[in-house]
Order: sequence, then structure tokens, then C-alpha cells
Amino acid sequence: MDFREVNFTRKGEVPLTLKQVDSIYWLGRYTERVLTTLKVFMDVYDSQLDSNFDYAKYCSDLDIYNGFSSLEDFCQRYAFDRNYASSIISSMNRSYDNAIMLRETIGSDSLSYIELALRRMEDAQFSQTPALIFQKVIDNIMAFKGQVFDSIADHNVRHILLAGLTLERLDMYLRLNMNEDKVAFECRRLSHSIERTDINCDRLALQKVCGELCEKSDFMDNADKMVLLQLIDSLFIKIDMAA
Repeated sequence: MDFREVNFTRKGEVPLTLKQVDSIYWLGRYTERVLTTLKVFMDVYDSQLDSNFDYAKYCSDLDIYNGFSSLEDFCQRYAFDRNYASSIISSMNRSYDNAIMLRETIGSDSLSYIELALRRMEDAQFSQTPALIFQKVIDNIMAFKGQVFDSIADHNVRHILLAGLTLERLDMYLRLNMNEDKVAFECRRLSHSIERTDINCDRLALQKVCGELCEKSDFMDNADKMVLLQLIDSLFIKIDMAA
């Protein structure tokens, strides 16, 4: 992100620097990446011995590096390899790093749920029943989201985080061809959350995304889906705060 040293202050709220805004946004994205990925991945991991899961296509759909030698290798390294930048545990680590930076902003209770999710993810690697531990990771992330929206009064923190969460979910849903109704719902929620922050985003890109995803029923089969993904990722290329 390209950010300048600007403070935003609203009466009764803690000033946010653009660096903090950037961290809040990426805390949302990485946390949602772990959550959505685990929901898809749990069944694959649990049934890998008799699964026909096409991990090469999965990697292609998510635009991540496929250096795996087998489905078993994929399941182990995609979940637990800290040296693989696209692994689930790498995303969980980045979520935790951002949460640590925001300790004073999101509160120690919210931070503790992210820390617990990371610890459970580490535990899963050595468990005989990792899918059960994955569910605990999901539970802790859901508890984190509930804690944030229940305890943080600053509307910018809540809605910037929600924008990051929702944008990541939209990206994942599009790449994995998930339910169209869910995509349209998340698209409306993204627009709703952005409108309630003081962030300046690319409004033209937002209008194009919302127009395509909320008004057209064939976007999943549209050759322009990659264009939509690029537009989604460009919404916050430069985070700025409204005057």
C-alpha cells in the first residue's frame, strides 16, 4: 500500500494513521482468507486418501503456485508449510502480525481470539484428527469477528475491517465459483461498509464491480471475471482518508 502520514480524528474516536488503516484492512483480508479457505479445505483434508480433488485446478483458480507432488503433499504443505507464502498457516501468521500491531485499536480480547486461532492451527499439524482442530480455528475466528463488532465503538475500525473481510470473501467466492446469491450479497455488503468509512477508494471501480455482480446473472460464466477480480483488488491500491 502507498500511504502518507495523515491522521484522521473524529470526536470521541481514537485517531487513525493511514498505516493503521492499512493494517486493519489486511487484518480483515487475511482473517477471512483463513476462514473461507478452511471451510473449503476441511473436507478435502479429511478425505484425501479417496478423494478426486483436483488440487492443480484449485491452485490455478486461486492463482497460487503449484509445486506439489501429490494430493497428500498438497494437503500437508498448503495447510502447514510456513515457507509456502500461500499456505493457510502463512495467512494466519499475517493475520496475527497485523492484530499485534493493532492491539490498542482492536483490544486485547479481540487479539486473543486471533492468537488462539493461530495456536490451534499449529496444533492441527500434529493432531490425529486435524479437521476437528480446523473447526476450532474457524470458531476462534468467528469469535474474533463477534468481539470486534460487539466491542469496538470506532465506526471506521469496524467498517474498514468489514470491507477487508468482505472484499477477500468476494475474491475467494469468484475464484472458486461459489453460489451466485452469496456473491451478490457480499457485493452489497462491501458497498455498504465502504460508504460508512472515511476511506477514499476507487469509486468507479466499485460501481463497475457492483453493477456486474449485483445486476448480471451470468457473471460466473463471463469471460470478464478476471477483470472483476482485478477491479476488486484495485479498490484500495492507495488508501486515503476523506477530508
